[in-house]
Amino acid sequence: MQVRAILSALVMGLAFGLLSAPAVSHECPRGGTLIAGAGDYRPYNIVEGEEVRGMDFEVIETILGKLGCDLLKVPLPWTRHLNALRNGTVDIATPVTKTPEREGFAYFSVPYIQADEVLFVRAENVDTYESLGEFFQNGKRLGVVRDYAYGGSFPALSEVYPQLIEMTDSLELNLKQLELGRVDAILGETYVVTSEILSLGLSKVIKVTNAVVASEPNYIMFSKKSVSQDFVAAFSKELQTMQENGEFDRITARYKDGDGAVY
Repeated sequence: MQVRAILSALVMGLAFGLLSAPAVSHECPRGGTLIAGAGDYRPYNIVEGEEVRGMDFEVIETILGKLGCDLLKVPLPWTRHLNALRNGTVDIATPVTKTPEREGFAYFSVPYIQADEVLFVRAENVDTYESLGEFFQNGKRLGVVRDYAYGGSFPALSEVYPQLIEMTDSLELNLKQLELGRVDAILGETYVVTSEILSLGLSKVIKVTNAVVASEPNYIMFSKKSVSQDFVAAFSKELQTMQENGEFDRITARYKDGDGAVY
């Protein structure tokens, strides 16, 4: 009886210890402070001189804070950024698409954000078009940026309606064409175009529509040389939790909503 009582007490003590023990923390890479490169790709990455900020870094720093880690942000041109990620002198790049070549030297988070290419129109036409096909069928003119690789239904439709496509050399010129009524809509990535609209002071004139032309997931990428797969899994778990509980939307909504964004 005494032996049985001792064994019972040991089992209960072990169970209590397991329940009350603090969760095992994932060790932060690089002694606690990860390094992220950044080029000016607004609003995801905003670089002004040596200052780096933007939507991606609000999200990343929130997650790293939950994991007990810090972040150092360094301005870097994209080619140098990728090379630094390959050799492990930089830990993070964002936002990125996943490719077989990149999977050779990097780990990827769960999908971070869905990058949508949508139609932007003058405010009075915001509810007029539901698709790019319908837009062209109505004889409307679309503004695009020369040599930009648009996806979704655009490549096929551009061959059917080449006479309705107007090309410019920059997003700014494209938006000016829409402001002046020289085109009826422009096509672009939701957050990037919204950021440019805000910088040009056109948020009351030009609005985003619900006509999605292309959509693909973007990720946060980590160097295999400097960051463990376990850490990326812990990061992804926190990202998923934020996406599910609304915290992610509260951060990113300010960058997507032209009337409330902060830059």
